[in-house]
Amino acid sequence: MLIELRPGTSREAAEEVAARAGAHEDVTAWPVCLAGRSFVVVSGDESLVRVPDSPAVLARRPTPDGHWLVRRESGVAPREVTIGPAPPSGPPRSGSAAPRTAPGEPGKPGEAGDVIRGAVVGGPRLWWAAGPCALESPSDALETAMAVRAQGAHALRAGLYKTRSSPYHFPGKGRRGLETLAEIRRAAAIPVITEVCDPREVPATAEVADCLQVDGRQMDNRPLLAELGAQPRPVLLMRRPQASLDDWLRAAEFVLSRGNNAVVLCAGASGTPPLPGFGAIAALRARTGLPVVFDPSHSTRSASLVAPASLAAAAYGADGLLIESCPKPGRMYRPGDAAHMFPPESLADLVSACERTRDSARSLAVPR
Repeated sequence: MLIELRPGTSREAAEEVAARAGAHEDVTAWPVCLAGRSFVVVSGDESLVRVPDSPAVLARRPTPDGHWLVRRESGVAPREVTIGPAPPSGPPRSGSAAPRTAPGEPGKPGEAGDVIRGAVVGGPRLWWAAGPCALESPSDALETAMAVRAQGAHALRAGLYKTRSSPYHFPGKGRRGLETLAEIRRAAAIPVITEVCDPREVPATAEVADCLQVDGRQMDNRPLLAELGAQPRPVLLMRRPQASLDDWLRAAEFVLSRGNNAVVLCAGASGTPPLPGFGAIAALRARTGLPVVFDPSHSTRSASLVAPASLAAAAYGADGLLIESCPKPGRMYRPGDAAHMFPPESLADLVSACERTRDSARSLAVPR
C-alpha cells in the first residue's frame, strides 16, 4: 500500500504517519520522496494497516498488482533518465544521477581537461551503450572504450560481477576490478555501466559506475533491489526470460519504493525457448513511463543478428540499445561471449540506421 502525503508535508510529519501506519509488529512503513511528491510505503498485510487520520494524508494508493509508482498514470516514473553526469548548464533532469566530473564528450576519446557528460535515455535521440559483457583484460577494455566512444557511444558497458550459468565460467573481476573500471572511465572519458549482484557490493560499485545493471537472473533479488533504491545511481533493470511484465514492473517498484526513480528497463530475450522480446517494448509503453532499451546481443547470441534485432527494436520504439562489442573478440575468455561481439567500427552506422528506422516507424504509426 502507498499513502500519498500532501505537498509541503514536513519530514517529521511523514515519519509520524509512517510510525502510525506501521504500528503493528508485522507491518513496516517508511517515508519516501519521489518526483517532488511525498509518500509513505507500507509493507505488510493490508488488514493490519490503519491509515492515520492525519491532515498530512492526501490519498491512499491501492497496489493490487504490486506496483503503482512505476505506472504511467502515477506521474512518478520519469520518462527520461540521465546516465552519467548531468550537463553543467542546468540542473539534473528528473531521474538523473548526481553530477560528477572527469574527462570527455560523446563522440571523441577523452583528452586532458575534458568532462564526461551524461546522456538522456528516453529523449528524442536514441541512447546507446556498447562494450564487452565482462571486463577481462584492462588493456583490451580500454581499447574497447576508446573505440566505442569514437563511434559516438553514450556509455561503456563492462561487467565486473557476472551471474553465470555454470560455476566453471569466469565470474567477473568483482571488487578488485573497480579501480580498473574507474581508470578506464577517466582515460576514455565515458560513463560506465556495470553489473552488481550482491547488495553488499552496491555502495563501492556506485562510487565508480554511472549506472548499475541488474541481470535478469537477479531480478528477484529483493535485498539487492532495495539497496539499489537507497542509492542515487540510475539502475538498468533486465528481465528474466520467463518473467511476466508484472513481475518485471514489481521488481522496478522495489527500487522506486526505496527512493530511487532513475530506473531504465532493458528488454531482451523472453519466453521458452528465449527469443527476442520486441513486443515487451510496445507493451511497456502503455503501462509505464520508465524508458525502455533493448539488448540485441544477449537476446540473439549472435553478432550476425545484432543489426536486424537492433533495427526491429528501434521500429518497436526502444529508447536505446545495449550492445556487446569488442575489437578483439578472439581474446575473450569464453567463446560464447565472443560470438556476441558486434564490430566497433560498424556501431555508428548501425545506430544511424536504427534512428532512421525509428523515425520511419513513428511517421507511419496509427493513433491508438
